[in-house]
Amino acid sequence: MPAEPTPSTAPAGRRTQGLVSNSTSQLLTFGFRAIAGVGVVVLLARSGGPEDLGVVQFALTLTSLLPFFYGVPTLLAREVARRPDTARRWVEAGTLLSLGFGTLFTALLFGVPLAIGASQATVLTIGIAGIGMAFDGIARVQFAVFWAWERLSTETWITGLQEAAYLGGTAAVLASGGGPVAATVVFAASRAVGALISWGVVGVRLGGLPVPRVERGALRPILRQSTPFALSDTLTLTNGRFDAVLLGLLAGPAAVGLYQAATNLVLHFNVIARSINRAVFPRMGRAWPDRPDEFGRLRNLSLRVLAFIALPVTCASLLLAPRTLDFLYGPEFAPAVLTYQLLIAVIAVRMMSHTFSLSLTAADRQKERTVAVATAAVLNIGLNFYFIPRFSYLGAAITTVICETALLVAYAVLLRRVAGRSELFRANGWPLLAVVPMAGAIVLTADLHVLVSLAAGLAAYGAAVALIAALRGGGVSRKRPARALAALVQPALPPVSGAPTGGSR
Repeated sequence: MPAEPTPSTAPAGRRTQGLVSNSTSQLLTFGFRAIAGVGVVVLLARSGGPEDLGVVQFALTLTSLLPFFYGVPTLLAREVARRPDTARRWVEAGTLLSLGFGTLFTALLFGVPLAIGASQATVLTIGIAGIGMAFDGIARVQFAVFWAWERLSTETWITGLQEAAYLGGTAAVLASGGGPVAATVVFAASRAVGALISWGVVGVRLGGLPVPRVERGALRPILRQSTPFALSDTLTLTNGRFDAVLLGLLAGPAAVGLYQAATNLVLHFNVIARSINRAVFPRMGRAWPDRPDEFGRLRNLSLRVLAFIALPVTCASLLLAPRTLDFLYGPEFAPAVLTYQLLIAVIAVRMMSHTFSLSLTAADRQKERTVAVATAAVLNIGLNFYFIPRFSYLGAAITTVICETALLVAYAVLLRRVAGRSELFRANGWPLLAVVPMAGAIVLTADLHVLVSLAAGLAAYGAAVALIAALRGGGVSRKRPARALAALVQPALPPVSGAPTGGSR
């Protein structure tokens, strides 16, 4: 199969087109995952209340803390983007690692709860969720190759099939009288669908199925390279999800159900940041360390795009919080409103943090990133042990806000030392101005249905952004409005050619 020009050598128009199409593909992927994730939570909440929802979410959260794919996807994407000819070797080794760790952790997840005398439902939901996560680990290795090849649309349609199976299957089993165990079986089956299809598609593109194996003498170096990524991934998830596990242990499944009803509406928005950054990351990796100006431009472009998404999402979510929970879950979940409003504060923080996190990885600063997230994870655990016994799920939300903010500051400082200052604050200027009419529209429609208020707010925000673009663009905005809108997200700071790089590690 003839090789196409890489983004670094393709014409400028094609480079821009590639970023837009890949970001759009990832946003669609986000849409599929979000619809399925929120849909399943709503179905469980309405069929079994906080208790059944808590059982399933505890199992999924606990199993997600384990490094099933052992840090391979991000490392694989970076290395294959730099050296495309190594794709088969990396996929085969990565698939072997995910299979090995998946088998190990699944056995532990069945054995440990059984050994300590947990209930049959707990043993089954945790163990089956582990099987699903093992398949998910295999799929993520395959998806990482699409990421490196900048063929993110392939991941999109596979994810669409996977999430349709998850949502449709869950609806079917709950309608037929199934409970948490049946819903978890559907989750595992949907992850198997995604893993098998993605593995087959990668095989077609490579000219033959990648066999899970590793070259003689290569396993130890790959494990050594993957370990910082595995630690970082695991600690990041611990930092973001340990609270739900601790809630389950200290306060029971009902508290987990109330908390996860809130977090489910917040955490999914971080996939928007992944959607943008997965399109940018391979190019950042190629730009470092020889083209620090291009690296900085891509980082600031990501910050600006995310600001225009994160701030309206935060504004609308905060103002619509009570009506949203009642609309989706029913009156049983009213006690979680304040918790949800606190968690909304971290939507923008998480998105910006993701840009800095991947930028550090692209700049070969994985060690520093791991130290930062390890520190945040330790802080998270300590604060949760203090706040949860006192305030239950509200205490978990307080801890999340503190730790996510601290991690963003740490990432920003670390990256500034490497690549110069960013536009973290400047990127939020125009979006902040545009959300003012959005807030007004939502407040004025407070007596109407929540969807009407949401539509009014989005319309006001869109009109405000268009007006800002028109005023800034002048004659350009009349002739080419799309160009005027695109100008709003262009980095304002000049390239920092003198930024310290420290070389490649």
